Amino acid sequence: MKQTPILLMTYIRADNTFKILNILKKTNQKNIFLFNDGLIGKKDKYLHDAFRKRIIDYKKKNNIKLILPKKNLHHRYAQPYALSEVFKKFPNVIVLEDDTIPNKSFFRFCNQLLIKFKDDKRISIISGNNFLNHRNFKRRNNDSYFFSKFTTTWGWATWKDRWEDSFDIKMKNWPNVKHEGWMKDILLNEKSEKFLSKYIDRRFKLIDKDWDRAWQFANLINGRLTIFPNKNLITSVGQDKFATHKNAKKWDRLPLEEMRFPMKHPEIIVADNKVDNFLTKEGFSQPDIIYRLKNKIKKYLLT
Repeated sequence: MKQTPILLMTYIRADNTFKILNILKKTNQKNIFLFNDGLIGKKDKYLHDAFRKRIIDYKKKNNIKLILPKKNLHHRYAQPYALSEVFKKFPNVIVLEDDTIPNKSFFRFCNQLLIKFKDDKRISIISGNNFLNHRNFKRRNNDSYFFSKFTTTWGWATWKDRWEDSFDIKMKNWPNVKHEGWMKDILLNEKSEKFLSKYIDRRFKLIDKDWDRAWQFANLINGRLTIFPNKNLITSVGQDKFATHKNAKKWDRLPLEEMRFPMKHPEIIVADNKVDNFLTKEGFSQPDIIYRLKNKIKKYLLT
């Protein structure tokens, strides 16, 4: 099987970056692109300089490609820029962040499904996340993966044609989607509709300057689905001093699980609304007022 290139996104999280590089080496991954964003400010200069020296030294001994912009592209532009560099040479990619840990079966899972769905534009991305198993959610069948309207990007894969024909960092269609109320038709869940609309609107107004809400938006308005595995193949370890955004604690350091092969492929290719409604309750919605009050009281007592 032809291997998909790996894009590893980094800044100054050196220890975990080299853990990931060791995993890539042990699993014999080829065509590794390591993106290291430019320096944000003087406070990071020592760590950034030291990290760049380490990755340049690593490149001399290992066959990896470095993408090293001179200026900081910020979270908004870094990922799109790095993807564009990979897509100059390859039709697909597997993406890892420097605050994650993948397991061995993550790569096999992504590679097989990138081939299976390469011409099926109903699918936009393949995710390594499973947010269900640790909550003992009972799925309707034992297929190896399922489909969702939600997009997650801790460890994921996609195709050049899906990215280039739909991703729009400016989200120019958002005013019409918002004005005409299309999010209700797309999501069919009032809580997730309000939650995602709020954050997409913030992103459109540049209150938040991320790139992934624009990717989620592109997939929603194009009716494209995410594949999620029936086992958790990637875990986030990013709740540290380097974190730009904090994830919900219940999704931090989820246990890794190995996928069984050969996979059992679904016969029904539609979003699993039972799963999406559960994920909405778990995190793709605004917590209810009781939960928020309890959280505020807890934080107050701890300060």
